[in-house]
Amino acid sequence: MNGLGLPVVALLWACTTLASPPRAPLPGEAFRNDRIWYDGLAEKCVYDATRTIYGEVRRYEATAYTNKENVDLATTAKSKTDQGVEMFKHHWAERVPTERYDYDFSTMSYTRVADMAAYKLTAATQEDCGASFKEVWRDGERLKWLDSVYFPDGGRREGTLKNGAAVFFDALTLRLRAYDFVQHPDLELLVIPMQKDTHRVSFEPLKRTVRFVKTGEIEVPLGKVAAHELALVDEQGQVEARYWFAVDGTAPMLHALVRFEGPQGITYALKSHQRTAYWKRD
Repeated sequence: MNGLGLPVVALLWACTTLASPPRAPLPGEAFRNDRIWYDGLAEKCVYDATRTIYGEVRRYEATAYTNKENVDLATTAKSKTDQGVEMFKHHWAERVPTERYDYDFSTMSYTRVADMAAYKLTAATQEDCGASFKEVWRDGERLKWLDSVYFPDGGRREGTLKNGAAVFFDALTLRLRAYDFVQHPDLELLVIPMQKDTHRVSFEPLKRTVRFVKTGEIEVPLGKVAAHELALVDEQGQVEARYWFAVDGTAPMLHALVRFEGPQGITYALKSHQRTAYWKRD
């Protein structure tokens, strides 16, 4: 006891509590931990999209599904139970029509919720001439990869990346939602190139910088939206891709991607945003 009649342990606890104010949320923490991710639904964003194929701009509809799920590290797939490591699953489903046949692109990434680190990427493409498949997955501190490409210069390959801190270009449409839109820092990243391609693509990471451009109102099929613009810049200062994320960081928007411009004439412009159990039949 002490002169105030309080146990010493209680007094020490009180002093510690008074001396330790609640810490400020880390950048992106609100996006990562919002309780809406636990409502049993998935975010479904539908975009008016373009991609250049055979030298022509093709117009189509792209859909991005995002949700949280626990992953079994032994299988790198969704856990059968509630056990596992919490991941964001981010899947782009795209069918691009041409005058010859359709091109199908399915691109899914797992990003670890705790630190937004890259965990797994699968990219599958299919069209009438053949199918190609690419995969990257985390093995401890390393990232391993394999691919199978039907083109003559393709075939089957596999290997290990030298730097396990690399991130997926194909997951930046999710990962950059956790960017610090208040302080606007430059982010120096090692980026594994876009694998959403029927051809062989290198897996070796490239140095890239994410830079804040501006905040303003843009017009998309959904309507006028206040958005933050970010640019992905290469070592020569050339812009490789541009991203526009909703200023609204509250649920349900949570800085959703509203516009994108990237390689191969790929563009996305948001036309609808909803939360849905898309896997269930009515």
